[in-house]
Amino acid sequence: MPLKVGDKAPRFTGKNLADEEVSLDQYAGRRNVFLVFYVKAFSSVCAVQLPTYNRNLDGFRSRETEVIAVSVDNSFSQKAFCDSIGGIDYPVISDMGLTIAKQYDVALPGGFATRAEFLIDKEGVIRWLNVESNPAENTPTIDEIFTAIEAV
Repeated sequence: MPLKVGDKAPRFTGKNLADEEVSLDQYAGRRNVFLVFYVKAFSSVCAVQLPTYNRNLDGFRSRETEVIAVSVDNSFSQKAFCDSIGGIDYPVISDMGLTIAKQYDVALPGGFATRAEFLIDKEGVIRWLNVESNPAENTPTIDEIFTAIEAV
């Protein structure tokens, strides 16, 4: 069943590119989480999406929000992709088994996840979301995202 605003966000733990555990729980009570599912390393939309979040990371953090990106790529592909787009300064998690994508109901046939963004507040409640029916679609603008964060 698709998640909706007001639902408790599923808890997750994954490994970042430095092989360190990243979990929703580590931000509980302290930071909002902007959870991003990106379709595939080296895809054209993702090559714009992730650097946009990185360029605006100070804006997220000044709004007490941490960005976490998730894709089905293995960590080696993700690292090469992140390096190719100038580096990413927020956690990027490999979800090859689609465990997190299935929890958030964004898994697609063929072993992919659709493009999706979830704003999760400090109490672990989904306050805003955007799930693309077509993963090739563009993502919400930074202004739209920051407006959603400021409404929390």
